[in-house]
Amino acid sequence: MIHHIISVINTQLNEYIRNELNISEEMVIVSSLMDIKGNANMQIENKVCLFLQNIEEEKIAKSGGFQANAGMAPPMYINLYLVFAANFPDPNYIESLRYVSMIIEFFQGHSVFDRSNTPMLSSNIDKVTLDYVNLDFNELNNLWSLIGAKYIPSAVYKMRMLTFNQNMIREDVPGVIQGIDALDGVASDLRNKLLDSLTSKPEEGA
Repeated sequence: MIHHIISVINTQLNEYIRNELNISEEMVIVSSLMDIKGNANMQIENKVCLFLQNIEEEKIAKSGGFQANAGMAPPMYINLYLVFAANFPDPNYIESLRYVSMIIEFFQGHSVFDRSNTPMLSSNIDKVTLDYVNLDFNELNNLWSLIGAKYIPSAVYKMRMLTFNQNMIREDVPGVIQGIDALDGVASDLRNKLLDSLTSKPEEGA
């Protein structure tokens, strides 16, 4: 579910930026800012990097009443902290400020995602909201120290909230579905050929 909703947000934001700038390139990518060895990820140069900074359990929602079948665990409510980091090194630094501004503009007008305005949303998700997170200097320093990178212009948003329970429907995996469709097509062709061979009449003089 987490991978799905982040991909949806990324798609919507990219569409907004493409329309605003009249470009075809996707400028926001879901990726880590640093690789596993602590080196800068070169794939995100002159791009906006979207990555998950933290997963938080929502305690307030969990404290509410819960009724379900005996033996079933109560749902778990999750908030996600998302970082949108504009990685435009000199001499393109000013572009990073431009993209951060567009990100703030986008979420200012589109902070709620539900099935009415986001048809691609998973059936497991009714609604999520994104709120801007204010970080003081100490929190900002801790965040970027944890990431292991120097600060670059960025915006942090808190996504509320995802519900995890035992009855979740798994999202379809495109590769698996395509493979099943292909097998169905082969079976259909074989069935048609067999029917043709059974119903066709032998030619005269054969």
